[in-house]
Amino acid sequence: MDSVTRQRLMLWVKYQAGKLGWQGVTGLGLLGLSLIASIALLWPRARALEQLETDVAMMHQAMPRHQGQWIDRSPQASINTFYQFLPRENEATTLLAQVIEAAEQHGLIAEKVDYTLSRNNAANFSKYQMTLPVRGHYVDIRSFISHVLNTIPSSALNDISLKREDIQSEEVEAKLRFTLYLQKGDA
Repeated sequence: MDSVTRQRLMLWVKYQAGKLGWQGVTGLGLLGLSLIASIALLWPRARALEQLETDVAMMHQAMPRHQGQWIDRSPQASINTFYQFLPRENEATTLLAQVIEAAEQHGLIAEKVDYTLSRNNAANFSKYQMTLPVRGHYVDIRSFISHVLNTIPSSALNDISLKREDIQSEEVEAKLRFTLYLQKGDA
């Protein structure tokens, strides 16, 4: 581009900017910034999505084909698969420690923790019930519960009771009862 063409282009841009006024120029600038920001935010996500699609395609190719094979879809097979999903009883102390550590990470004060192990002879799993009274902010308690349920899939929140001293108090007392479902085995 030669200098005459560049000068004409600059004069035309200045003229158009003068017609728009400062409000129009600001609007165009914000539009440009939003376009750049959206590209900067969406580009990595689009790349990650492409990678996930590639991974899924590779997994589909790697899956064993069950052509001509009999797959057991009986209720007992489903129950056995469920039992295999559960952690073993000898992992209970590690899981309980994870729960208490998560409470501390969320800034909750655990006063006393009660544990009860119950085994059902008719089933191949046992239950470790954990009663955990904690103090803290309501949002921290919710975040803690969510964290436990997401990181320990074999856990369940059975009971929750909340108590606040008065309406002005930011701290909440909560009594939580979790159950950890475990495979029967060596404790």
